[in-house]
Amino acid sequence: MKLKLNILILIFFIIKINGNDDFKYYAARTDTRKCDNNERPKCGGYYVKELNTGKEEIEIYVSEINQQDDIGVVNENKIKNAPPFHIVFRGILNRDYLNDVDVAEAHNLYRLMPMPGKTFNLTKDTKFYTLGNPHNLMVPQLNEDDEKNRFKTILCKEYPKYIKNIQTNWMEYLINTGNSVFTVDSVTITNNISNTNSDDINNQYDEEYQQLFLNNEWSPKYEYNIDNLFISLTNSNNCPKKIQEIRCVPGLVATYVRSFNHCYIFFECAPREPQKCLNTIAPICPRGYSLTSIPSYPYGCLVFYCDPSFLFFNY
Repeated sequence: MKLKLNILILIFFIIKINGNDDFKYYAARTDTRKCDNNERPKCGGYYVKELNTGKEEIEIYVSEINQQDDIGVVNENKIKNAPPFHIVFRGILNRDYLNDVDVAEAHNLYRLMPMPGKTFNLTKDTKFYTLGNPHNLMVPQLNEDDEKNRFKTILCKEYPKYIKNIQTNWMEYLINTGNSVFTVDSVTITNNISNTNSDDINNQYDEEYQQLFLNNEWSPKYEYNIDNLFISLTNSNNCPKKIQEIRCVPGLVATYVRSFNHCYIFFECAPREPQKCLNTIAPICPRGYSLTSIPSYPYGCLVFYCDPSFLFFNY
């Protein structure tokens, strides 16, 4: 009875901050201070910063990041062990008046795919974007008129350049479906037709281009280059992590394809003929990435992938 009463009191004292506001996006880092059990929950949690405000936000301490049932549950070690501000979440902050601390309520969780040799630095000028996400309440959408060209630029210039054997159509899927948020390091403007406004033109082009724009003869097309891609942690749980075992008759091997959302799909049983495989040497994945492989049709040759390690391990 006493336990039930304590639970009711705790629920009563947890009240939303600005409960009528829309969800916001926050970046989080783990509180690394030494913390005794009797000091919790006022230490040992996380520090969070609101994103896309255009000003230097103070870090807010939260005792925990509660994952809501509508997104599934991610092992907390994937969040706790992430480098500083490699975690972004969409949600709200609640006040736990009983313990005099804030608590985060997360409805979407993202983690940065690391870039070899590069450190992510969060500043007041860091602007986050998303695309095709029905919940992009605080993160603005990019122009949707030139998706294919933009994604080709993104994928060919950045991650595949430094991470061999990364699955590019999986990255396209995460970007197109809103299962990611990202930052942009450069914008290329071409002479293709697109929607914009004259204020943008006045700041960037000379009088000749301004006149063409005013005469409706020319308008710029923006191509965005992603430099930091934060992928959904919950979306990565949609497919089984292990390949379903298929038993073929002696002399044949089960072959698979990996779909755009990382699902392993059985293709058919095929003869194992390693002498016909063009590449049998496994690549070396950079730090933060793990090697995976699947036998492929028609000769059972291994196809190698370098995937973010945090998708498979709880660190």
